[in-house]
Amino acid sequence: MNHKRFKGQSICAPSRRSATQWAVCALLGTASAAWAQAQSGDKVSDKNELPQVTVTATRSATNLLKTPVAVTALSGDDLVRENVKELMNLSGTVPNLQLGLSSADSGVLVSIRGVTSTNFTEIGDPAVGIHIDGIYSPRPQGSLALMFDLDQVEVLRGAQGTLFGRNSTAGVINIIPARPDFKSNYGWTSLQLGNYNAKQVRSVYNVSLADNFALRAAVMVDKRDGYIKQTQDLRDRGVKLPDAVGDGGHFTPDGKPDNDQRLNRKVSAADQYANSDQWAARVTGRWGITKDLEWQGGFEHYTNKGAGDVGLKDCKMAAGTAYACGPEGQWHAIINVPGKIDMTIDTFRNSLSWKLDERSELIYKGAYAVQQRAQDHDDDGGESWRDSDVDIMQPWGNWGRQHSIDKASYTLDSKYKSWVHELQFKQTTRDWRYVAGAFYMSEKNAINFAQDNLVSAPYGMPQGQFYGQPDRQIESKAVFAQGDLKLAENLTGTAGFRYSQDKRTDNGGTSAGLWDASTPWYYNGKFKPAGWDAASGVYTPVGTPHNGTDLTKQMGPFAGLGVYPEPVINSYSKSWSKPTYRLGLQYDLNKDQMVFGSAATGYRPGGFGDKFDTCGGGTCVDGGKQKYSFLDYDPETTTNFELGYKGSHWDRKLNFSAVYFNTQYKGMHVTGMNAVGQKKLEPGRVCADWEPACDVVSAWKTENIGDSNIQGLELEFKLLPWAGGNLSGFLAVLDTKVKSYDTYSDEWMCGYRVENKAEPCAPIYLGDDPKKRGRAIRDVTGNQLPYAPKYAFALNYGHDFDVGGGMTLSPFVGMRWQSKMYFTVRNLDNPVIGDYQDAYTNWNASLKLAGASGKWDVELWGNNLSNNIVKNWMGQGQAGGYTSNSYNAPRMYGLRATLNY
Repeated sequence: MNHKRFKGQSICAPSRRSATQWAVCALLGTASAAWAQAQSGDKVSDKNELPQVTVTATRSATNLLKTPVAVTALSGDDLVRENVKELMNLSGTVPNLQLGLSSADSGVLVSIRGVTSTNFTEIGDPAVGIHIDGIYSPRPQGSLALMFDLDQVEVLRGAQGTLFGRNSTAGVINIIPARPDFKSNYGWTSLQLGNYNAKQVRSVYNVSLADNFALRAAVMVDKRDGYIKQTQDLRDRGVKLPDAVGDGGHFTPDGKPDNDQRLNRKVSAADQYANSDQWAARVTGRWGITKDLEWQGGFEHYTNKGAGDVGLKDCKMAAGTAYACGPEGQWHAIINVPGKIDMTIDTFRNSLSWKLDERSELIYKGAYAVQQRAQDHDDDGGESWRDSDVDIMQPWGNWGRQHSIDKASYTLDSKYKSWVHELQFKQTTRDWRYVAGAFYMSEKNAINFAQDNLVSAPYGMPQGQFYGQPDRQIESKAVFAQGDLKLAENLTGTAGFRYSQDKRTDNGGTSAGLWDASTPWYYNGKFKPAGWDAASGVYTPVGTPHNGTDLTKQMGPFAGLGVYPEPVINSYSKSWSKPTYRLGLQYDLNKDQMVFGSAATGYRPGGFGDKFDTCGGGTCVDGGKQKYSFLDYDPETTTNFELGYKGSHWDRKLNFSAVYFNTQYKGMHVTGMNAVGQKKLEPGRVCADWEPACDVVSAWKTENIGDSNIQGLELEFKLLPWAGGNLSGFLAVLDTKVKSYDTYSDEWMCGYRVENKAEPCAPIYLGDDPKKRGRAIRDVTGNQLPYAPKYAFALNYGHDFDVGGGMTLSPFVGMRWQSKMYFTVRNLDNPVIGDYQDAYTNWNASLKLAGASGKWDVELWGNNLSNNIVKNWMGQGQAGGYTSNSYNAPRMYGLRATLNY
């Protein structure tokens, strides 16, 4: 090969280099050394072709390159090397896969090709089906569980409504644990240490008790300090009262903290937000009862005692504005409600396979899971209005910005129980094969959840809501069949059909609380604010209604549902049904290459929320009161068309796949604060310019936004370029466009658009259309869907060097880049208050030394070496013109040692 030197200075010349250049140099250096070693004839590896990868994307074990589905398989070894310990860590490892975190309720957002869900309630549904060993797992909080001792993870992209069915409008992630092995006894243990005082232990042992019976046990413990510096919130400035002379005002500090102190305490780094304190264990048994009948069953336990995450200001976007971060920087929060996630998940799984004859097999799979969670979350994260922004408490009150922001949410207790059963019958002949089956799932979920807003207009007194849901049930039934028929020598046709029925029921749930904070109901008679006249029921502002030390656990959520006035009973039920299908053709060009085309549909059922007063506890603009709604929404569907190629080249040293897709997305579910009504304002109150829609009643609800079109291209490859080398990567192109959304309300940062030179919010619609009334209607036709960057690519290179004595040195470098990604369909391109994550490049690397015969290895690893600050969830700032968000972890690095035995 003719190598030519580029003219000019090399990027690897001794000079100032960026982190990206350093990583490129490392990659080039590794590749050069590999080429030199290969040219010298040294024997580095016996591998001369890529191993065949088997997947279960068609509910049968098939060769990845012969499977006519857009699917990526990640091996257990790959996951360990890249320090993937939970679903969130998969973001960026697969084309068009994005993940985010809703910190207040520990819900994991999963998006594939721009199709996603943000409803993490006890009856909400994801758009991506999560399966464990092919068994559906319903609750999104369960996605926080540790991923350990896995054979592989399969990510199926596009609608999978026939074989996987429930909630697979975007795709499916199938997590496949390692199976017990009949053949021998073996195990391994690894110890990992890292920055932020990280400590992790993984251990696995497989024991063969007989030729037909084996047990496998695995455990993982993961602990790490929080990377958010957490300051105890003891701030005191008191309410802002008018000066005796002039129009100014003054604060009234009294030496006591303004914010709630009931849970406030100083915590160590180990207990700060963004820490890790979790462990899991799994025991699995496998029994070959006869040569044709096999059972596998197991129990898995997961515990999370971490603090969770908390929203933080984007310091980069806020820099140079009046809301710039202080000297503490990005990773800092002032906290009065320390985080707590007390979650356990216990799961029993069973499968039984019976080979009826050489062609037929009957399979049963089932799971029973119990998830319990209690959580404390600081919803304001220490955000507070600047002194100059706080409005004055007049004799008639203050409908504007209060002296303090004090918000929290509490999952006091919850228990989610689910039963999943699936029966499959498979048959294979020379010219056709098929799988037919039945699916049944039921959930019985209970939760007590409360939200506090403790400094509220007009007097700075508390308000809050309590949701007691003792019996929320979901039932899903389906029958399905899909078969492949050989139509000609190299041509195979696929047809599949599924019919699903879904039902949601709320039995005796209670929503209670007042949006009104003009009376001291929250105090439960345990505290009387100065200025309150119980006889007349009138409050006269004379100072700060309460200090943080005045609140006790005999008030609000800690005192229980009975404290909250005006309870509303939520008893409701609704059902949906839908057929879905799959049609496809596959043509084998030769034994190593094929092309395919398919059309498939997916379906996610509709739902409802808590019974809600659309007059907001007051009087609607039409004079009515107590107009209740269950905030119903309809199903969403996707119809996905794909054309693809898969093949192996160069004596199976190169595997390559290309898939073009076009998805019609109808009735897309979007969850957030949405206008549901309009109320009359209290006498004397006028909406401020920074809150022009203060008379609009909004509720946290899911709604159907209309239709969207999605198309794109996904290229993936794996290559053995030379002895010992392994190169892989992908390129993803994603074009998403909203086709119709005539009720979109443009309420993003309305009070701060003009000063930041952004397009102003749309005017409030006051016409006669009830679906639009009270919303700032904005045309978002043609805009990009959330969590759908237009471009992304990844490149990974690893190499095995023989360093003598039977030892192997294996460096690895991985690079991933993605373009700008929006978090709402508003697509606001503004450097200060825009709703997006900038394009970024992420680098991971490791260096592994393995001993002779693979008995041990030691590995240095680093993730996010470029130390990017990457948002995965975005919200509006609560005290000004900035955003408040959840983030991926900063740079992480450490050392891992493994002993095999």
